[in-house]
This record gives sequence, C-alpha cells and structure tokens, in this order.
Amino acid sequence: MKKVLFVCYGSGHVRMVVPVAKALAESGLAQVQVLGLTTAAPVVRAAGLPLLRFKDFIGTGDEAALARGRELVAAMGALDDPAESEAYMGLCYAELEAEAGAAEAQRRYAQLGRQAFLPVRTMKRFLRQVKPDLLVVTNSPRAERASVVAARQLGIPAICLVDLFAVDEVRWIGAADYAQKVCVLNEGVRDFLLAAGRQAGQVVVTGNPAFDALLDPVNAVQGRELRRQHGWDGRRVILWPSQAEPAIHPFDGTPGDPELPARVLERLYGWVGRNEDAVLCVRPRAGEPAPVIPAGGRVVVTGQDWPLPALLHAVDTVVTLTSTVGLEGHLCGARLVQVLGSVFEAAMPLARFGVADAAVPVDGLEGALDRWTLETRRTVSQTAGAATPKVVSVLAEFL
Repeated sequence: MKKVLFVCYGSGHVRMVVPVAKALAESGLAQVQVLGLTTAAPVVRAAGLPLLRFKDFIGTGDEAALARGRELVAAMGALDDPAESEAYMGLCYAELEAEAGAAEAQRRYAQLGRQAFLPVRTMKRFLRQVKPDLLVVTNSPRAERASVVAARQLGIPAICLVDLFAVDEVRWIGAADYAQKVCVLNEGVRDFLLAAGRQAGQVVVTGNPAFDALLDPVNAVQGRELRRQHGWDGRRVILWPSQAEPAIHPFDGTPGDPELPARVLERLYGWVGRNEDAVLCVRPRAGEPAPVIPAGGRVVVTGQDWPLPALLHAVDTVVTLTSTVGLEGHLCGARLVQVLGSVFEAAMPLARFGVADAAVPVDGLEGALDRWTLETRRTVSQTAGAATPKVVSVLAEFL
C-alpha cells in the first residue's frame, strides 16, 4: 500500500489536515502518518491518527544538537513536551549553524527566532526514513516548506494545502516547482497564484477542509431555531466578533491603532440604535470579558457558549476587521463587511479575494450596513462544497 506523510504545524493548519488524513486512511487508498509539529501533536493524537514527532528521529550523532536544543528551550518557560521541543529546536538550529556558521546563525536566531529556520537537510533525513510515496503539507513556513524542498530533491511528489489567501506565502508557493499541486480556498486565490507564475493545472480550487463542519445541515437548522427563539425573524441581525488590535505589528513593526475595535463597536451601537429593525450580536474572544452594552435589548452578547456554526447561520451580516469568523460567516451564507485600518489587513484582503461584500473605512461603516443588511443571505450548498473529498481526489491522482 502507498504511504502518505502529512507534515503540519498547529492551529488552523492541523485542523485542515486532520479531516483529509482521516478520510484518506478510511478510504483504504494509502497508509497515513502525520508529522505533527509543536501544538499540532495533541490534535493529531486526539483524532486517532498515527503521529510522528521530531524526537522520533533522534539518533547517534545528535548529542550536540540536543544539548543546544536544551539551552534554547530553557528560555521558553513551561513546555508540554520538553523532549520534543529540544529535538525540534536543536536539530533546526544545528542545521542553521552548519549552513551559515556559528556567528551568523546566532545573529539570525537573535533577530528572527524560529523564523530563521528552514531545515531542508533535516526534513530530507526524515523523508528518507519514512519513505512516503506522497507528501502533503499546508502553507506554513519552516519545516513544512523545508519538507517540500527536500521532497523535490528526493523525487517525492508533494501537495500543498493553502488555508486562506497565501498573501505572504506566495513568495515560495507561487514558484512553479513548489509542490506538484496546490489546493486553494476559492477562485480568487487560484487567480492570485496563477498571476504569480503557477500553471493552470497546478492549482485546484477545493476549499479549506477545516471549514467543512460549518456546512453540516444541522447548523442551518439550529441557526433558524436561534432566530426563532430570540425573536429575530424579520430583523436585520449583525454579528461583531471582537478582536484586539496591537499598537505595533508583531512581525514587521507597522504601527497599529489599539482603539480601532472600540471605535467600530461604538459605530455599530449607534447604527443599531437608529434602526429599530436591527439586532447586534457581540461575540467576545475566549477569555475576554463581555463589553458594556446599551440598554434596550437589541444588542446581545453572544459569548463562547453560543455554538458558532449555528450563530453564523442565524445572522444576516458579519462585520469584522480581520477575524477568521468573517470568512466563516461568508462560507455560511452571511453578508460580510470588512472595516479597513487593521495592522493585519494586508494578510486578510477579504474583498480582494471575493469574500467580503464591502471593505470600507470606519467612516463608511454605516453606509455599508445600510446597503448590505438589506441584501438577503447568499445561498450556499450544504454538501457539494465540502472540501475534504475534493482534496482527497487530488491526492488520489498520485496514489
């Protein structure tokens, strides 16, 4: 039986990989293994998938690298798996030092941290041991990117799954020789990669498997029930998923506006107050206290205890800066208004890629609401758009 190795980091990347890996394993097309990097490991383990870690590949000759890894992780505080962190940091740093020299490696790591790593030699070593027939990664840099480079050198075909828009990652994913196929969210992302130099046959619109659960028909039923229970039928229901805005972009130093979210929320309060058929749902982030809301009952705190998929099927319009909840609302059929001005805006150009119905400055929010809250929700397919089987079909071409 053919072997497929998935390599992924945590958060949204592992959530994109798990449904595909499970479906592929259940199909009987291939034997599946997942190299779960950092926080991906517990998610892979919970899904019942065969899990590989960096520490599984440690062997004779790695003693110096592990010693260096222990030094590096000592400054990181408490870790869930110190042995894994020591192996990851140690092997990656040892490769950086071997390529750039001790002084340059130290300078790069001091400046960039783990972003300085591109462990191609290490990933080539892993691939030689695992001997997969196909490699599948997401759009993360570092080990995922390095594994694709290593696979190309070893003659192993690779597939890259892109979670969102690849605005930053286009620097490497846009190269014609980076993976045999790239699976993307929508036609806008496909056009973006084609303009960057990919060939038409290399980029496939599949959607993101991490969002498949949103389209379960049960969620639409629960959304209609939410509207009925709360008396929202016949009203214009808006969702604001709160988010923080930093004073400085954490990666490139661009100055931000920490007061921007509060200004948007005040505008939303004012607009809802002037439109008696409108309801505003405010969804605080996990661990964030609920904001003070105006009296009158038409502003509702829909906290983390409200199931998000049902809520997204219940509301008519989502307003966001750059929250992924906006994209999820779009996929569920809600209209989407993006407010411009976030320090993270360049990585989430929602209107450019056909996701947001409008992208406006704060001063234009009321006008956008006047327009788009009068539009009906978009019709979305509850089954045909499922991304997982589309991605599996792409993988099957190589098995």
